[in-house]
Amino acid sequence: YRMIRLSDYIEGNIDVEYSKSPIILTFDDGNDNNILVTGLDEDGNIIIDPNSAVGILEDFKKKHPDMNVTATFFVNGGIFNQPEYNDKILKWLVDNGYDVGNHTETHLDIKSSSAERVQKEIAYVYDELEKIIPGKYVNIIALPFGSPYTKDHSNFKYVLSSTYNGKTYDTTAALRVGWEAELSPFNKEFDKTFLKRCRAYDNNGVDFDIKMNFKLLENKKYISDGNIDTIVIKEEDLDSLITTDKKVITY
Repeated sequence: YRMIRLSDYIEGNIDVEYSKSPIILTFDDGNDNNILVTGLDEDGNIIIDPNSAVGILEDFKKKHPDMNVTATFFVNGGIFNQPEYNDKILKWLVDNGYDVGNHTETHLDIKSSSAERVQKEIAYVYDELEKIIPGKYVNIIALPFGSPYTKDHSNFKYVLSSTYNGKTYDTTAALRVGWEAELSPFNKEFDKTFLKRCRAYDNNGVDFDIKMNFKLLENKKYISDGNIDTIVIKEEDLDSLITTDKKVITY
């Protein structure tokens, strides 16, 4: 597997070496174990706890300089809950190959909230990100609790777009809590506004835990041909392919 950006997956830009499969890492809630700052160095740069997620990823990056290392972090109103460092953390992340997205202000259960509250909470996080890292965050929302569970819920339209307090926000994609791997972005059934995710927990290979998901992927997964401009697909699966400018190769 090779890490790619969530935003690249959504847009169908899968730049992965031959024979490898893309994998996307996402982290919700802005917990300090995502990126824990223990202080500043003499130049004012943040010092990252090596045991936090970003610390582990950065160590992996040093050991494997030929690999892309990235992840998307979805934050609430407290950002990373380190007020003295939040601004520096956000700027460091986007300057070092990571992405930041929206998880609502208070981890809101969208299906059980008023339309006004839904818009307020989504707009708040977008506004905060725009203040700190203008134009450098992703317009992607990770739905707290995976809610609402269907796109026909009356509040779902506010996830994707609205105008609140005179400011308009537009969301490119929305992520559910998820259970299993998603489709190829070149599949006609692919829907970037309601994407599944695999939960990264161990439950002895059942209930769609990480072990079960990797087992399921042994027989059916996206494997790169090494060329970002081509799609290799079985002849029998051509009907599932979207219309695309990429060169299509069948077998």
